[in-house]
Amino acid sequence: MMSSLKAQQTISFELNNTGTSPNEVATVNVDGTDVFGTGLKNDIGDYNCFLNVIIQSLWHLRRFRDEFLIRSRSEHVHVGDPCVVCALYDILAAMSIASMDTRREAVAPASLRIALSNLYPNSNFFQEGQMNDASEVLAVIFDCLHRAFTSGLHGSGSESVKHSGMESWECTKKNACIVHSLFGMDISEQMNCQSCGVESRHLKYSAFFHNINASALRTMKVMCAESSFDELLNLVEMNHQLACDTEVGGCGKPNYTHHILSTPPHVFTTVLGWQKTCESIDDITATLAALNTEIDISVFYRGLDPKNIRSLVSVVCYYGQHYHCFAYSQDHDQWIMYDDKTVKVIGSWADVLTMCEKGHLQPQVLFFEAGN
Repeated sequence: MMSSLKAQQTISFELNNTGTSPNEVATVNVDGTDVFGTGLKNDIGDYNCFLNVIIQSLWHLRRFRDEFLIRSRSEHVHVGDPCVVCALYDILAAMSIASMDTRREAVAPASLRIALSNLYPNSNFFQEGQMNDASEVLAVIFDCLHRAFTSGLHGSGSESVKHSGMESWECTKKNACIVHSLFGMDISEQMNCQSCGVESRHLKYSAFFHNINASALRTMKVMCAESSFDELLNLVEMNHQLACDTEVGGCGKPNYTHHILSTPPHVFTTVLGWQKTCESIDDITATLAALNTEIDISVFYRGLDPKNIRSLVSVVCYYGQHYHCFAYSQDHDQWIMYDDKTVKVIGSWADVLTMCEKGHLQPQVLFFEAGN
């Protein structure tokens, strides 16, 4: 689908005398706008935008990109026919080549789309010509990567992953797959009753996303206007109270649950849940106001050292049934918009927020990465 955003004016960026990095080559569009990186094809009727934004986001996570391209050269378990992992490797490798070519052409994601669709032959899930959800395809790609690089172990089926992204896949710390080593969070939940002191409601699981309701986030921002994004996440979680478990001697009074994380992920991924695909501009603006480009995971997960900072690298947004990706270029200190094959420099984070407001873009998936 075409978006009206393509007609909007973007902020051009003049290259300095140092030129460009080996991984990002600048070219100039016919309208004079500088471009960094390569786009992805989405021909009429393909509906690849939901997949393209995830590919772009994974590409901009430098450590994932580097480790995945190295690991995939070695033998791995093929997942699907054709293999999802092989298809992803070919696309990222093609983007590597294209990023160093000033005559670059947009890379086709068709091989990955076909591989994903073949995982679900009896449904419309990821079928060619069908629109799907970006966070769901990310969860399925994670599941495929886990199964491909976990020797002798079998993760949960892809069909279950799309629902929550929180299945407890077997993966040892010693031989962790790339998903667990970079994105995984082994979480322990427990309740310590402030009234009777009973400790209850123990639960352990692996998660790869931190899910947050957009409505709850913006409501909390209105109530606590000075709070940062990480503080708001903590406040929202504290609002989710459960009764002290009477079956283990508890008093039944409401308490919030502690979420304990022993090891922080290299990439912290947040998924925002929206009630509608076309929210009001006021609700979108209020939600955007709650976001920050830095997050301290220790503010809302216990068990971590203070100042566990992660920086925002990529934001997946949508308007109606079309997805965009905004990614941050460390080399140029600029935010870049990837709208399928269209790549444009936007400028600062404030410029990204302005563009989201003007285009009624709803942020859905946010990737925060630790410094390398």
